[in-house]
Amino acid sequence: MSKIVERISGMSVLLLGLISVILVILMYVGGNAESITVGEEALTVPKFTDSLIYWSYFLLILTLGLTLLLTLIGFVKQLIENPTAAVKTLIPLILFVLVFVVAWFLGSTEKISIIGYEGSENQGFWAQFSDMVIYAIYALFIGLGVTIVGSGIYRKVK
Repeated sequence: MSKIVERISGMSVLLLGLISVILVILMYVGGNAESITVGEEALTVPKFTDSLIYWSYFLLILTLGLTLLLTLIGFVKQLIENPTAAVKTLIPLILFVLVFVVAWFLGSTEKISIIGYEGSENQGFWAQFSDMVIYAIYALFIGLGVTIVGSGIYRKVK
């Protein structure tokens, strides 16, 4: 059974990666759909921009959904077998949520200057949300680096 799960997950990762690479290549070599004039300068917009953005949304939702689902399944399993250990599985989830809460409060609601954009979705909630995502990514990359270095040191000492 574990071989089947391993094969399915491996094939899924390869398929999602292949689609991502194809969309990125299409973004660069697929031509331009329209151009935006800012002052005297004309900015081009690639044809596959929307496709790449929607694909990114799909991958984000898929990742968050699977992460929450598998965390919940692991928690329920451990709660049945060992309630004390089940509380310990909540610690990473609580830390993850805490990173996003702190990142939210670090964000600013001020208007973001975007060349060629005249809408109102670049201020208030959405500006703060964008800042939150950027700060959370910074924090998670730093945490990843610390984890990699720390596990290497831990293995050497152990």
